[in-house]
Amino acid sequence: MSLSIFALERKKLNNYSINICNVSPGRFKEENNFEIFLSNINEQTSIDPVIKGKYFSGRGKFYKQWLELYYNNIVRFSESVIIDLTKSKLEKKIFRYLSDILPSGSHIMIVYQNHNETKDGLAKGIPAPATPIGYLLWSVGCTWFKDWYFSEGLLEGDLKLQGNKPLDIKSRKRNLIQIQNELRTFINNVSSKESIYIKAKERGKNILQNIIKEIG
Repeated sequence: MSLSIFALERKKLNNYSINICNVSPGRFKEENNFEIFLSNINEQTSIDPVIKGKYFSGRGKFYKQWLELYYNNIVRFSESVIIDLTKSKLEKKIFRYLSDILPSGSHIMIVYQNHNETKDGLAKGIPAPATPIGYLLWSVGCTWFKDWYFSEGLLEGDLKLQGNKPLDIKSRKRNLIQIQNELRTFINNVSSKESIYIKAKERGKNILQNIIKEIG
């Protein structure tokens, strides 16, 4: 069963909480636009939204729920109070909340134009789950990935990485085997000492350890 985006309102993130704001109708009756701001323990709200998103609530049997998100991991409460959600390890908690409102078979798309390591990594052929945004999607239950990259024009939309939650145990296992093979090939065949590859290999090895624990 899926939940409304409003289920996230006031969810806790250590000393912060989530505020769902500026909800408005989207292109379809099942779609809503929304923004997520953070509030601190003093009830001060972040200057900019952490997320600007679209939530599609699904239609019939064949159109599953999805989220499309513009994510900013730097949160400002003032010129001197700035929180890095990645370094503070709060981003995984936010995205876990977002993932939890979606049922099996749904997907999350994150626009990565402002996430340079992910953008450069995908362009260099690094497997999606070994990039920062891909790893974030993996960490909240996604096991199949699609890079929405288009080489011509801008009409197709922004660059975004899609992560799908598996429909069932069988599809999850199939996806994990595919990820396992892809990451092993990448780790074994890429010898570059460039930082972007070193960090990607570290993420990849961590994913492989988890896959091995689950399926052997």
